[in-house]
Amino acid sequence: MAAAPGVLLVDGAGQRLAPLAERLRTLGFLAVRAKTAEEALQLVESPRYDFGAALVTPDLAVADLAGALSALRDRASRRLACVAVGARPDAEGLARLRDAGVELAAWNPIDDGVLRFQLNRALSSFAGESLRRELRAPTDWRVRFFVGGRPKDATLYSLSAGGAFLSTQRPSLRGAEVAVELPLPAESIAVRGRVLYTNVPGNLMKSTLPTGMAVRFAGVGEDVVDSIRRSVAERALALVV
Repeated sequence: MAAAPGVLLVDGAGQRLAPLAERLRTLGFLAVRAKTAEEALQLVESPRYDFGAALVTPDLAVADLAGALSALRDRASRRLACVAVGARPDAEGLARLRDAGVELAAWNPIDDGVLRFQLNRALSSFAGESLRRELRAPTDWRVRFFVGGRPKDATLYSLSAGGAFLSTQRPSLRGAEVAVELPLPAESIAVRGRVLYTNVPGNLMKSTLPTGMAVRFAGVGEDVVDSIRRSVAERALALVV
């Protein structure tokens, strides 16, 4: 199984992020909580850890948020992406986060799918995401997919106009042809595709992804592609600061 990435949670005296740290551990991440910004600096410099993402609350009690996060990034052993978590702040609070270089967000209520997606996004270098052919976004939709005409149930973990990742305990084999019913907000549509890869228990399983399969769509009409893109864009807009 692939090693879990390191996630630093910069907390405060109220220890509000302690439950979130436990959730992250159950999702396969190495989560370490710092009770103060000063402790966060010590942890990020420790040779015991290799943090790639830091979770911060919008109201983190530091006089200079931009300076505090800049110090964390400077001392990290590799690129450190910051993700805002908690209650969505007002316009002034959002501007404070943007000025501090925080780009990604997971606002309350945070479901496991969004939390997992945003951290995987941060750890895979959000700055390089423009290299992807299509924008992706997480969903928590219950869907049906068909293999050889037989229906199976799954949860749609992520979606783009080019494909999707389906969370299921019974993924089809790589290369299998499948059809997926997508309950888009505007309309339900059916798309066909082929299984690109699977994430199943074993030595090569990626612990921070759900068990399931990635599907690449094929033969999708432009009108359907446009509908998917609109839904993905609307969803993605809520996940940035």
